[in-house]
Amino acid sequence: MSHAETELLARLQRIEDRIAIQDLIRRYCSAIDDRDLESFAGVYAEDGLMRHADGMFRLDGRAAIRSYYAERFKTYGVTFHYPHTHQIEFHFPDTAHGQVRAHAEMVLDGRAFIAAFRYSDRYVQIDREWVFAERVLACWYYLPMSELAAGLASEFRKHYKGERLSAELPESLPTYRALHGLG
Repeated sequence: MSHAETELLARLQRIEDRIAIQDLIRRYCSAIDDRDLESFAGVYAEDGLMRHADGMFRLDGRAAIRSYYAERFKTYGVTFHYPHTHQIEFHFPDTAHGQVRAHAEMVLDGRAFIAAFRYSDRYVQIDREWVFAERVLACWYYLPMSELAAGLASEFRKHYKGERLSAELPESLPTYRALHGLG
């Protein structure tokens, strides 16, 4: 096989891998919205990690993720998760990282919420399937829909499990901090 053919095959594989990782994001959203616990847990590696950027939430391993969501799914009403932009960077043939910007509309414990967040992901390919090695969620806002207009102007844009918390984004970003002289 010529160098050009080898290079072409490598480029084709990278395109296929990119599509497979984008499909992983779709599978994640569909599994949540469909309450498909096994599919949801299955998008993570056995030792996969799911956590929030603020440190308030962390699940280590597929079994812990499955166990937590077996209960969490029971508190959900209608949910609709939709990803927007997706950046993917490959490191080796079987590892990559990426960022996904997304929104979700959710009914939790009978209340309607809307959220905007960014997932920072590490992906790994195991047995020819891409899964999450790590998924870290950071919020721009997580608000009851009835409070969206006033809530967006608040420092405490994250209303999570009864608490009003500071959102991670954009305030934690170095570019935002430099622009506003926050060091």
